[in-house]
Amino acid sequence: MARGRFRGVYPILYAFFDADGRLDHAAMRAQVEHCIAAGCHGIAVLGLVTEVHRMTTAERREVVEVVGDAIARRVPYAVTVAEQDPAAQIAFARMAAENGADWVILQPPPGKGHAEADLQRHFGTIADAAPRPVAIQNNPVNLDSHLSPDGLTTLVRRHANIALLKAEGWSVDIARVLAETGDAVDAFGGHGGLEFVSLIRSGGAGLIPAPDVLAAQVLLYEGLVSGRPEAEALALRLHRELLPLIVFMTRGVPGILCYGKRVMARRMGLETVHDRPGGHVPTPFGLAEAERLLAEVRAAEAAILPALAAALATPAADARPRG
Repeated sequence: MARGRFRGVYPILYAFFDADGRLDHAAMRAQVEHCIAAGCHGIAVLGLVTEVHRMTTAERREVVEVVGDAIARRVPYAVTVAEQDPAAQIAFARMAAENGADWVILQPPPGKGHAEADLQRHFGTIADAAPRPVAIQNNPVNLDSHLSPDGLTTLVRRHANIALLKAEGWSVDIARVLAETGDAVDAFGGHGGLEFVSLIRSGGAGLIPAPDVLAAQVLLYEGLVSGRPEAEALALRLHRELLPLIVFMTRGVPGILCYGKRVMARRMGLETVHDRPGGHVPTPFGLAEAERLLAEVRAAEAAILPALAAALATPAADARPRG
């Protein structure tokens, strides 16, 4: 499968709950509409931001069904598969496809110390049976098991249905894998876009961030791949302005679930965020910092986004897309 089928910015949705700890269907649908209105190229669910490992299988299925119904095939849909064994992951991938998933993202099996050969067999077994193209989530920072660049390259070469990477490692390593695999995979970055610019320059296809600064990151992406010097310069400026908020919210998964979700709620106009027990408890200082950094981002968006949109709308005879 040639690279280029999937591209752009796919926000990974937060899981919003009601006061009783159940999935808030109305809030999830509102989040989908917010992302589509912001120009997302696709939508993803059940990553760490969706609290995938704090849900039961039934709840994960509920997320897939509710979001798939809300998207209604208006944009591509990616679903993370995080079940305990290959048979369960294959079944979940098939369920996701039935609910509109265009591709699925495979997480490594639970536990530490998995040998690369075992991980390759695990991923390969599921990829060969999955009814949709498969992405491998390789996250050396937040997951217990991951593959080396050489291990990823070998896996991709062995299994034709592995068409994507959710590549959350160092951009230098991602560039190695893309160089070795040629046109076999599309690589999407993560971690909120800390290395967004480097990822795109390495040949990456896009980003799977939390949706906190989605509209800005959509235009940022379009500027980076436009081949237009003015648009690219504005995109680089915008990236620098977004980084303080991104860094604050990506220091760890508990922090982004606490403060990032509240930033997103502010963006959506939701008044209350209900946390499940066991998560990080917001502090007055943390809330104040999130609010301060969000205000700075909003000021940067107001200053840069109109100019970037205008630069992208202006015909340029010498523009050569690089993405």
